[in-house]
Amino acid sequence: MKYLTPILILMGGGWLIRLENMLIKGSANHLFVTVTLALTLFGFGISLQPRRNNKTWVKKLLVSFVLLFFLLLDLGYLKVGIVSDLLYYGALDGVIYYMIYVFCGWLFFD
Repeated sequence: MKYLTPILILMGGGWLIRLENMLIKGSANHLFVTVTLALTLFGFGISLQPRRNNKTWVKKLLVSFVLLFFLLLDLGYLKVGIVSDLLYYGALDGVIYYMIYVFCGWLFFD
């Protein structure tokens, strides 16, 4: 079951994104799809962590703030010049957000 859970999370997120693309039109589509993708990848990262018994709240709060920061960057609501420029010139502006979402999910219970 531990190997099946990450696949089921990705499949469920993919189906949910497809459903959102069919039902939601206009500018709200980008918002819903991006948030669903971030939460799906965060959940995928959590499912990759073998032990989930860490009780430290400071690290969880820090990981949550980092996740929110990169989600707002991805949505375009937050503009930080140096971070955006580094990601753009490094050609990492799309993929790096997805990897950070997975890493934050994995780190949440580390």
